[in-house]
Amino acid sequence: MNNSKTGLVGILVANQHQRKRVLGQYLRHNTGNMKLFSFTSSSIDWKKNTVLGLHRSNRKWAVGRFPLPHVVYNRCYGTDHEIIDRLGKAIGSDKIFNHLNQFNKLEIYHRLGRWLGDNLPETVAYDPNIAIHMLDKHKIIYFKPVYGHQGKGVYRAELKPSGEIHIGHHYFSPQSIIGDFAQFQASMQELLGSVPYIIQQGIEIRKWNDHTFDIRALVQKNERGTWSVTNLVSRIASKGSYNTSIYDKACLSQEVLHQLYPLDNMNGIVTSIYDLSLRSAEIIDTETDYHMGEFSVDIALDNNAHAWIIELNGKPQKDLYRGIRKQTAVYKRPMQYAQYLCKR
Repeated sequence: MNNSKTGLVGILVANQHQRKRVLGQYLRHNTGNMKLFSFTSSSIDWKKNTVLGLHRSNRKWAVGRFPLPHVVYNRCYGTDHEIIDRLGKAIGSDKIFNHLNQFNKLEIYHRLGRWLGDNLPETVAYDPNIAIHMLDKHKIIYFKPVYGHQGKGVYRAELKPSGEIHIGHHYFSPQSIIGDFAQFQASMQELLGSVPYIIQQGIEIRKWNDHTFDIRALVQKNERGTWSVTNLVSRIASKGSYNTSIYDKACLSQEVLHQLYPLDNMNGIVTSIYDLSLRSAEIIDTETDYHMGEFSVDIALDNNAHAWIIELNGKPQKDLYRGIRKQTAVYKRPMQYAQYLCKR
């Protein structure tokens, strides 16, 4: 098969069950007429430098043997680094985008902190003694896995004026109430175990109808290889939950902001979030050796409408956009960037 004119693009997924669903999301947005297929790391034949991949042929799904693709779009969370390194040596490391999509939260904080410190909650590596200092200083803190995603394993601790410490898991209502710092240290150590964690300063977040919400800025590279903000989407957390991964509704952020702020204020907030998101993308490009084609920036607003970057996500959750109209760019831009890389 000769794909030298259009480019051969492989989408790397976690398992065979994901091949059809993920490939289907992008096929209709392949305006560059590239040959697309989806594959798993186990389907690579390293001796022959070929890949067994799922593709569309004559309007039917088919499995075929392909040469190693010109470009790889990684949609496999927490990919084996050895596989990515080996692919990079074979096709060029600059031809794999989102090669790393499981970000180290502490590393990202330090990278961004040099430039965006005013928009970052204080974040430190977990240590039982530092946890006491952070709680005493900020009154509300969050414990997050260094490599966590989708809000799993996130705990909230709040120091009340009475001296009680309330520990919550996903919800503001405490799952336990602690009487002193020593007991707090022991309880957190038991909850966190040996998993690496960070401690993050809690922000008094502006709510919408008494629901927590976030603003997720999707930043993607386009057909020119430059960053742009595709959209801002908000997840409205379930009642009583601080974790926006447990949400009742997702919508364009402007719909929420319009109800909270006058138009001029809303436009200023949106502009500042765009600027923050694009600045984050520039920092990722210049301050790390990551080759990203897309990621999302999760932002929260405090009661003064100040924007705080809560975290970056290297594998944006595309299902989030399923019920939101006119969001084809979410899928189109990775294909445009893949075409850009094919031509380089």
